Amino acid sequence: MHGALAKIRAELERLKAEPLAAAGDGESARFDWYASGCPCGLPAGACREHPRARPAQRPPSGEWRAWLLLMGRGSGKTRSAAEWVRHRVEAGTARRIALLGATAADVRDVMVEGPSGLLAVCPPWNRPRYEPSKRRLTWPNGAMATTFSADEPERLRGPQSDCAWIDELAAFRYPSAVDNLLFGLRLGADPRLCITTTPKPVKLVTDLVNDPTTAISRGTTYENRSHLAASFFDRIVTRYEGTRLGQQELLAELLEVAEGAWFAAFDPAKHVTTAAEYDPELPVHLAIDCGVSRHVAAVWFQVHAQGAPAAAPSASEWVPWNLTRPEETPSTHNVVTVFGDLHVEGLYSEAAARRILAHGRELPCRGRYDTVRLDPASAARTGIGPTAYAEFERVFGPRVLGRWPSHRVLDGLDQLEVLLDRSCLLIHPRCAALKAALQNYARKRSPGGDWLDDPADPQHPHEDLIDALRGGIRDRFPEGRIEQPRMRSVPARTL
Repeated sequence: MHGALAKIRAELERLKAEPLAAAGDGESARFDWYASGCPCGLPAGACREHPRARPAQRPPSGEWRAWLLLMGRGSGKTRSAAEWVRHRVEAGTARRIALLGATAADVRDVMVEGPSGLLAVCPPWNRPRYEPSKRRLTWPNGAMATTFSADEPERLRGPQSDCAWIDELAAFRYPSAVDNLLFGLRLGADPRLCITTTPKPVKLVTDLVNDPTTAISRGTTYENRSHLAASFFDRIVTRYEGTRLGQQELLAELLEVAEGAWFAAFDPAKHVTTAAEYDPELPVHLAIDCGVSRHVAAVWFQVHAQGAPAAAPSASEWVPWNLTRPEETPSTHNVVTVFGDLHVEGLYSEAAARRILAHGRELPCRGRYDTVRLDPASAARTGIGPTAYAEFERVFGPRVLGRWPSHRVLDGLDQLEVLLDRSCLLIHPRCAALKAALQNYARKRSPGGDWLDDPADPQHPHEDLIDALRGGIRDRFPEGRIEQPRMRSVPARTL
């Protein structure tokens, strides 16, 4: 313990002495963000040792009130805004700064203490003193920045500023936080605002895009590739490439939501096909959303780990979705085919389980099931949850019965969207209820008219069928990732 304290004290002493030497030993070149190049001779944005702003990361010229950086994940928008605040402070044009994020933790962890936040981009000889308890940063020249959370919009009533930075505007729950900040942005001769966000079709973002006083800079994840981990592209980016979600999160495209439709990529002409018929060579997976409501839904599906079904699109269109380690990824493509569905209402758990069992005998699988997975809600510590699970266990038996992994609903829905975008989810024509659910599953709408990342009606039968599907798929692919083929010599595995 004493050794750790001694190290901390030594580091503090080193930092105190650093400002005296930093400006004279060439260190300033590392912090010259707006320089046209670097001492290494590399173009702006290419050097890790001497970070430089790409054209889209530089403040636009001309008259503008707000600078909107509408950019993809990892594109460098946080660094751009932090550098903009820093340089305005150093130029003396910013004396009172407002920092506004979606939550207090976001402001602290991203805007202030993050790897691209204010403390990281400011040089040692001009680094602000951060006082978390006061929500304040103070620079050596007296300029001060105060942090605010969009979850507490009333805190922005009263404080004034001549410079403001809003981060991830599309994630704000309370639009009034922005209104209150703008009312206080009234000091100095030229008060200005910088907004960094990944685009979502919410009113806060669309209003800014349509405002003639807004200057917009756009950028994609790929433009900042040299500064991102290779594994990020191998594991994460490839998961969303070519998908609607990828258009939004990677390419920073502002997508329209058609009347609240959640699965905009679902196309019956492409995703509903007899190629999704039962295959006796593959295991049958049964997923059941029993929950604790009056509605029970079930889907029967299989995973084609050896490639697409015969009648599906060509193999070049499939992207593998698999559970193996990256170095063992086979050169095959996993496709989910749903060949049966059922929705019942008003039955108690054992009766619902027996109805599902009877329906399974009517399907081409003739009642076969290799795994049965229930909604984790059946484990709820209520008088209903454990009882429901016990009744399903009596019908299906403990050997095959289990609960699908707990996960955020939004993550599971994203997983379905990616499968649909990749044409890796096929539905048999007999699954009319599931088809209707995919077509009509809608987003909730806020009083302000924004489409939210929440189901419009959590108690609708469509929601139960989609829950069963996302839960079953999550059980087969708990990591939820897509891997590109890497080693063609490795034999395929059967899930």
